[in-house]
Amino acid sequence: MRLSKTRRQALGTLAACLPAMLLWPPLIWSEETNLENLVRQLARQTSLPSSHIRNVLLKARYTPSIIHRIQQPYESKPYVEYRQLFLTESMRRQGQAFLLKHAEVLQQQWNIYHVEKEIITAILGMESRFGRNTGRDRILDALFTLTTGYPRRSEFFREQLGEFLLLCQEENLDPLAVRGSYAGAFGATQFIPSSFRAYAVDADRDGKRNVWDSVPDITASIAHYFRQHNWRQGRPIACWLPFMPEMSARANIGIKRFSRLVTLKNYLPSIPTTWSDDDEVAIITLQRSTGPAMVLVHRNFYVITRWNRSYNYAMAVAEMASMLGCSHCLGDTQV
Repeated sequence: MRLSKTRRQALGTLAACLPAMLLWPPLIWSEETNLENLVRQLARQTSLPSSHIRNVLLKARYTPSIIHRIQQPYESKPYVEYRQLFLTESMRRQGQAFLLKHAEVLQQQWNIYHVEKEIITAILGMESRFGRNTGRDRILDALFTLTTGYPRRSEFFREQLGEFLLLCQEENLDPLAVRGSYAGAFGATQFIPSSFRAYAVDADRDGKRNVWDSVPDITASIAHYFRQHNWRQGRPIACWLPFMPEMSARANIGIKRFSRLVTLKNYLPSIPTTWSDDDEVAIITLQRSTGPAMVLVHRNFYVITRWNRSYNYAMAVAEMASMLGCSHCLGDTQV
Protein backbone atom coordinates (compact mmCIF):
# COMPACT_ATOMS: atom_id res chain seq x y z
CA MET A 1 0.00 0.00 0.00
CA ARG A 2 3.00 2.36 0.12
CA LEU A 3 3.31 4.89 -2.68
CA SER A 4 5.70 4.28 -5.55
CA LYS A 5 7.88 7.14 -6.78
CA THR A 6 5.70 7.43 -9.88
CA ARG A 7 2.52 7.66 -7.82
CA ARG A 8 4.04 10.29 -5.51
CA GLN A 9 4.94 12.38 -8.56
CA ALA A 10 1.42 11.98 -9.95
CA LEU A 11 -0.12 13.12 -6.67
CA GLY A 12 2.28 16.06 -6.65
CA THR A 13 0.90 17.13 -10.02
CA LEU A 14 -2.66 16.64 -8.77
CA ALA A 15 -1.91 18.88 -5.78
CA ALA A 16 -1.59 21.85 -8.12
CA CYS A 17 -5.13 21.30 -9.39
CA LEU A 18 -7.19 20.41 -6.30
CA PRO A 19 -7.76 22.04 -2.89
CA ALA A 20 -5.57 20.65 -0.13
CA MET A 21 -8.58 19.37 1.83
CA LEU A 22 -9.38 17.01 -1.05
CA LEU A 23 -5.83 15.65 -1.23
CA TRP A 24 -5.34 14.72 2.39
CA PRO A 25 -7.02 11.29 2.32
CA PRO A 26 -5.10 9.69 -0.58
CA LEU A 27 -1.78 10.74 0.97
CA ILE A 28 -2.71 9.52 4.46
CA TRP A 29 -4.73 6.45 3.52
CA SER A 30 -2.00 5.10 1.31
CA GLU A 31 -0.24 4.09 4.53
CA GLU A 32 -0.79 0.47 5.49
CA THR A 33 -1.10 1.24 9.20
CA ASN A 34 -4.14 3.48 8.64
CA LEU A 35 -5.85 0.92 6.47
CA GLU A 36 -5.32 -1.67 9.20
CA ASN A 37 -6.83 0.69 11.78
CA LEU A 38 -9.96 0.95 9.66
CA VAL A 39 -10.05 -2.82 9.15
CA ARG A 40 -9.85 -3.36 12.92
CA GLN A 41 -12.62 -0.82 13.60
CA LEU A 42 -14.92 -2.42 11.03
CA ALA A 43 -14.14 -5.92 12.27
CA ARG A 44 -15.15 -4.90 15.81
CA GLN A 45 -18.33 -3.27 14.52
CA THR A 46 -19.45 -6.07 12.20
CA SER A 47 -17.75 -9.25 13.49
CA LEU A 48 -16.83 -9.97 9.87
CA PRO A 49 -13.40 -11.53 9.25
CA SER A 50 -10.61 -8.96 8.98
CA SER A 51 -9.32 -10.71 5.88
CA HIS A 52 -12.67 -10.20 4.11
CA ILE A 53 -12.87 -6.53 5.09
CA ARG A 54 -9.29 -5.92 4.02
CA ASN A 55 -9.83 -7.57 0.65
CA VAL A 56 -12.87 -5.40 -0.03
CA LEU A 57 -11.27 -2.14 1.11
CA LEU A 58 -8.20 -2.74 -1.05
CA LYS A 59 -10.56 -2.46 -4.02
CA ALA A 60 -12.19 0.77 -2.82
CA ARG A 61 -11.39 3.98 -4.70
CA TYR A 62 -11.04 7.33 -3.00
CA THR A 63 -13.07 9.80 -5.10
CA PRO A 64 -12.48 13.52 -4.39
CA SER A 65 -15.60 14.63 -6.29
CA ILE A 66 -17.75 12.90 -3.67
CA ILE A 67 -16.44 15.27 -0.98
CA HIS A 68 -17.22 18.24 -3.22
CA ARG A 69 -20.77 17.06 -3.92
CA ILE A 70 -21.69 16.31 -0.32
CA GLN A 71 -20.64 19.82 0.68
CA GLN A 72 -23.12 21.36 -1.76
CA PRO A 73 -26.45 19.60 -1.07
CA TYR A 74 -29.63 20.62 -2.86
CA GLU A 75 -31.32 20.92 0.53
CA SER A 76 -29.27 24.04 1.34
CA LYS A 77 -31.12 26.06 -1.31
CA PRO A 78 -33.98 28.42 -0.31
CA TYR A 79 -37.27 26.52 -0.51
CA VAL A 80 -38.54 28.61 -3.40
CA GLU A 81 -35.61 27.30 -5.48
CA TYR A 82 -35.53 23.79 -4.04
CA ARG A 83 -39.19 23.00 -4.81
CA GLN A 84 -38.65 23.77 -8.50
CA LEU A 85 -36.46 20.68 -8.73
CA PHE A 86 -39.37 18.40 -7.84
CA LEU A 87 -42.76 20.12 -8.08
CA THR A 88 -43.07 19.96 -11.85
CA GLU A 89 -45.73 18.92 -14.34
CA SER A 90 -43.53 16.02 -15.44
CA MET A 91 -43.29 14.73 -11.88
CA ARG A 92 -47.06 15.04 -11.47
CA ARG A 93 -47.68 12.98 -14.59
CA GLN A 94 -45.13 10.34 -13.62
CA GLY A 95 -46.52 10.15 -10.10
CA GLN A 96 -50.09 9.74 -11.29
CA ALA A 97 -48.97 7.04 -13.73
CA PHE A 98 -47.22 5.20 -10.87
CA LEU A 99 -50.33 5.43 -8.69
CA LEU A 100 -52.50 4.03 -11.47
CA LYS A 101 -50.14 1.26 -12.53
CA HIS A 102 -49.46 0.02 -9.00
CA ALA A 103 -52.83 0.70 -7.38
CA GLU A 104 -53.24 -2.89 -6.15
CA VAL A 105 -49.80 -3.06 -4.56
CA LEU A 106 -50.24 0.34 -2.91
CA GLN A 107 -53.59 -0.75 -1.51
CA GLN A 108 -51.91 -3.81 -0.01
CA GLN A 109 -49.36 -1.58 1.70
CA TRP A 110 -52.13 0.65 3.05
CA ASN A 111 -53.90 -2.40 4.49
CA ILE A 112 -50.72 -3.43 6.32
CA TYR A 113 -48.95 -0.17 7.22
CA HIS A 114 -51.62 2.53 6.93
CA VAL A 115 -49.38 4.99 5.08
CA GLU A 116 -51.08 6.93 2.29
CA LYS A 117 -50.23 5.87 -1.25
CA GLU A 118 -49.51 9.49 -2.18
CA ILE A 119 -46.84 9.70 0.52
CA ILE A 120 -45.12 6.52 -0.68
CA THR A 121 -45.27 7.77 -4.27
CA ALA A 122 -44.00 11.24 -3.35
CA ILE A 123 -41.00 9.74 -1.55
CA LEU A 124 -40.20 7.64 -4.63
CA GLY A 125 -40.47 10.69 -6.85
CA MET A 126 -38.19 12.74 -4.62
CA GLU A 127 -35.62 10.02 -4.12
CA SER A 128 -35.19 8.43 -7.53
CA ARG A 129 -37.70 9.79 -10.01
CA PHE A 130 -39.81 6.67 -9.39
CA GLY A 131 -36.84 4.34 -9.68
CA ARG A 132 -35.40 5.84 -12.85
CA ASN A 133 -32.42 7.56 -11.21
CA THR A 134 -30.81 5.47 -8.49
CA GLY A 135 -27.26 6.84 -8.76
CA ARG A 136 -24.05 5.88 -10.55
CA ASP A 137 -21.40 5.98 -7.81
CA ARG A 138 -20.11 2.74 -6.37
CA ILE A 139 -21.41 2.64 -2.81
CA LEU A 140 -18.13 1.15 -1.59
CA ASP A 141 -16.19 4.08 -3.05
CA ALA A 142 -18.64 6.66 -1.67
CA LEU A 143 -18.57 5.30 1.88
CA PHE A 144 -14.81 4.72 1.85
CA THR A 145 -14.22 8.28 0.61
CA LEU A 146 -16.53 9.83 3.19
CA THR A 147 -15.04 7.73 5.98
CA THR A 148 -11.47 8.69 5.18
CA GLY A 149 -11.88 12.16 3.70
CA TYR A 150 -14.81 13.89 5.42
CA PRO A 151 -13.74 14.37 9.06
CA ARG A 152 -16.92 16.18 10.13
CA ARG A 153 -18.99 12.99 9.68
CA SER A 154 -16.36 10.31 9.31
CA GLU A 155 -17.67 8.26 12.25
CA PHE A 156 -21.17 8.17 10.79
CA PHE A 157 -19.92 7.06 7.39
CA ARG A 158 -17.59 4.47 8.93
CA GLU A 159 -20.65 2.97 10.63
CA GLN A 160 -22.48 3.00 7.30
CA LEU A 161 -19.51 1.32 5.64
CA GLY A 162 -19.76 -1.47 8.19
CA GLU A 163 -23.50 -1.74 7.67
CA PHE A 164 -22.91 -1.93 3.93
CA LEU A 165 -20.45 -4.82 4.30
CA LEU A 166 -23.00 -6.63 6.47
CA LEU A 167 -25.92 -6.17 4.09
CA CYS A 168 -23.80 -7.40 1.18
CA GLN A 169 -23.20 -10.59 3.17
CA GLU A 170 -26.86 -10.91 4.17
CA GLU A 171 -28.27 -10.21 0.70
CA ASN A 172 -25.52 -12.00 -1.23
CA LEU A 173 -24.50 -8.83 -3.04
CA ASP A 174 -21.14 -8.03 -4.59
CA PRO A 175 -19.89 -4.91 -2.71
CA LEU A 176 -18.08 -3.78 -5.85
CA ALA A 177 -21.25 -3.87 -7.95
CA VAL A 178 -23.75 -1.90 -5.82
CA ARG A 179 -24.22 1.63 -7.14
CA GLY A 180 -26.10 4.60 -5.78
CA SER A 181 -25.60 8.18 -4.63
CA TYR A 182 -22.49 10.06 -3.55
CA ALA A 183 -23.81 9.89 0.04
CA GLY A 184 -23.96 6.08 0.07
CA ALA A 185 -27.71 5.68 -0.57
CA PHE A 186 -29.02 3.17 -3.10
CA GLY A 187 -32.03 1.66 -4.80
CA ALA A 188 -35.32 3.30 -5.72
CA THR A 189 -35.77 4.08 -2.01
CA GLN A 190 -32.27 5.58 -1.64
CA PHE A 191 -31.85 3.87 1.71
CA ILE A 192 -28.52 4.27 3.46
CA PRO A 193 -27.16 0.87 4.56
CA SER A 194 -28.39 1.03 8.18
CA SER A 195 -31.90 1.99 7.06
CA PHE A 196 -31.96 -0.84 4.54
CA ARG A 197 -30.99 -3.38 7.20
CA ALA A 198 -33.57 -2.02 9.66
CA TYR A 199 -36.56 -1.31 7.42
CA ALA A 200 -36.33 -2.99 4.01
CA VAL A 201 -39.07 -5.59 3.47
CA ASP A 202 -39.31 -8.71 1.31
CA ALA A 203 -42.95 -8.07 0.40
CA ASP A 204 -43.00 -10.30 -2.65
CA ARG A 205 -41.54 -13.17 -0.58
CA ASP A 206 -38.86 -14.19 -3.03
CA GLY A 207 -36.17 -14.31 -0.35
CA LYS A 208 -34.64 -10.94 -1.25
CA ARG A 209 -35.24 -7.39 -0.09
CA ASN A 210 -35.07 -5.89 -3.54
CA VAL A 211 -35.31 -2.09 -3.34
CA TRP A 212 -34.08 -1.77 -6.93
CA ASP A 213 -36.62 -3.60 -9.07
CA SER A 214 -39.43 -5.06 -6.95
CA VAL A 215 -42.29 -2.60 -6.60
CA PRO A 216 -43.84 -4.60 -3.70
CA ASP A 217 -40.52 -4.55 -1.83
CA ILE A 218 -39.88 -0.88 -2.63
CA THR A 219 -43.29 0.40 -1.56
CA ALA A 220 -43.52 -1.83 1.50
CA SER A 221 -40.06 -0.75 2.65
CA ILE A 222 -41.04 2.93 2.52
CA ALA A 223 -44.33 2.25 4.28
CA HIS A 224 -42.59 0.15 6.94
CA TYR A 225 -40.11 2.95 7.62
CA PHE A 226 -42.90 5.49 8.11
CA ARG A 227 -44.97 3.15 10.24
CA GLN A 228 -42.01 2.43 12.51
CA HIS A 229 -41.49 6.18 12.95
CA ASN A 230 -45.10 6.66 14.14
CA TRP A 231 -46.79 8.00 11.02
CA ARG A 232 -50.36 9.17 11.82
CA GLN A 233 -52.66 7.96 9.07
CA GLY A 234 -55.17 10.45 7.75
CA ARG A 235 -53.59 13.38 9.54
CA PRO A 236 -52.16 16.50 7.86
CA ILE A 237 -48.51 17.33 7.24
CA ALA A 238 -48.29 21.10 6.83
CA CYS A 239 -50.25 24.31 6.27
CA TRP A 240 -48.85 27.55 4.87
CA LEU A 241 -49.32 30.60 7.10
CA PRO A 242 -48.56 34.28 6.51
CA PHE A 243 -45.36 35.60 8.04
CA MET A 244 -46.16 36.66 11.59
CA PRO A 245 -43.29 38.51 13.31
CA GLU A 246 -44.74 37.78 16.72
CA MET A 247 -44.25 34.05 16.06
CA SER A 248 -40.62 34.36 14.93
CA ALA A 249 -39.15 33.09 18.20
CA ARG A 250 -41.38 30.03 18.00
CA ALA A 251 -40.47 29.43 14.37
CA ASN A 252 -36.77 29.63 15.22
CA ILE A 253 -37.23 26.67 17.57
CA GLY A 254 -38.95 24.75 14.79
CA ILE A 255 -39.63 21.04 15.23
CA LYS A 256 -37.68 20.89 18.46
CA ARG A 257 -40.90 22.02 20.16
CA PHE A 258 -44.36 20.58 19.55
CA SER A 259 -47.54 21.74 21.29
CA ARG A 260 -51.22 20.93 21.00
CA LEU A 261 -52.84 23.05 18.30
CA VAL A 262 -55.48 24.36 20.69
CA THR A 263 -52.78 26.25 22.61
CA LEU A 264 -51.79 28.21 19.49
CA LYS A 265 -55.15 28.78 17.81
CA ASN A 266 -55.61 32.30 19.15
CA TYR A 267 -52.37 33.36 17.43
CA LEU A 268 -53.11 31.80 14.04
CA PRO A 269 -55.39 32.59 11.10
CA SER A 270 -58.26 30.24 10.37
CA ILE A 271 -56.81 26.89 9.29
CA PRO A 272 -58.41 23.96 7.43
CA THR A 273 -60.89 21.83 9.34
CA THR A 274 -58.75 18.75 8.69
CA TRP A 275 -56.63 19.91 11.62
CA SER A 276 -57.71 18.90 15.14
CA ASP A 277 -57.24 20.79 18.41
CA ASP A 278 -55.37 17.75 19.74
CA ASP A 279 -52.87 17.64 16.86
CA GLU A 280 -49.27 18.14 17.96
CA VAL A 281 -47.85 21.01 15.93
CA ALA A 282 -44.82 23.25 15.50
CA ILE A 283 -44.07 26.32 13.38
CA ILE A 284 -41.22 26.80 10.91
CA THR A 285 -40.25 29.46 8.36
CA LEU A 286 -39.64 28.82 4.64
CA GLN A 287 -39.09 31.06 1.64
CA ARG A 288 -41.93 31.29 -0.88
CA SER A 289 -41.92 33.13 -4.19
CA THR A 290 -43.75 35.98 -2.43
CA GLY A 291 -41.22 36.17 0.40
CA PRO A 292 -40.76 34.50 3.80
CA ALA A 293 -43.76 32.59 5.13
CA MET A 294 -44.47 30.44 8.12
CA VAL A 295 -45.68 26.87 8.08
CA LEU A 296 -47.77 25.05 10.65
CA VAL A 297 -46.39 21.51 10.72
CA HIS A 298 -47.87 18.35 12.17
CA ARG A 299 -45.99 15.49 13.82
CA ASN A 300 -46.18 13.79 10.41
CA PHE A 301 -43.83 16.50 9.11
CA TYR A 302 -41.38 15.44 11.82
CA VAL A 303 -41.70 11.81 10.68
CA ILE A 304 -40.67 12.81 7.16
CA THR A 305 -37.60 14.52 8.63
CA ARG A 306 -36.58 11.17 10.11
CA TRP A 307 -36.20 10.04 6.49
CA ASN A 308 -34.43 13.27 5.45
CA ARG A 309 -33.72 15.94 8.07
CA SER A 310 -34.22 18.86 5.68
CA TYR A 311 -37.29 21.06 6.16
CA ASN A 312 -37.16 21.68 2.41
CA TYR A 313 -37.40 17.96 1.71
CA ALA A 314 -40.31 17.37 4.09
CA MET A 315 -42.27 20.31 2.71
CA ALA A 316 -41.69 19.19 -0.88
CA VAL A 317 -43.01 15.72 0.04
CA ALA A 318 -46.13 17.36 1.49
CA GLU A 319 -46.61 19.45 -1.66
CA MET A 320 -46.04 16.51 -3.98
CA ALA A 321 -48.42 14.26 -2.05
CA SER A 322 -51.03 17.01 -2.28
CA MET A 323 -50.34 17.39 -6.01
CA LEU A 324 -50.94 13.65 -6.40
CA GLY A 325 -54.30 13.78 -4.68
CA CYS A 326 -53.80 13.67 -0.89
CA SER A 327 -56.52 16.11 0.15
CA HIS A 328 -55.52 16.34 3.81
CA CYS A 329 -51.73 16.54 3.41
CA LEU A 330 -51.30 20.26 2.75
CA GLY A 331 -53.23 23.44 3.51
CA ASP A 332 -52.70 27.10 2.68
CA THR A 333 -54.23 30.01 4.56
CA GLN A 334 -52.91 32.50 1.98
CA VAL A 335 -54.93 31.37 -1.05
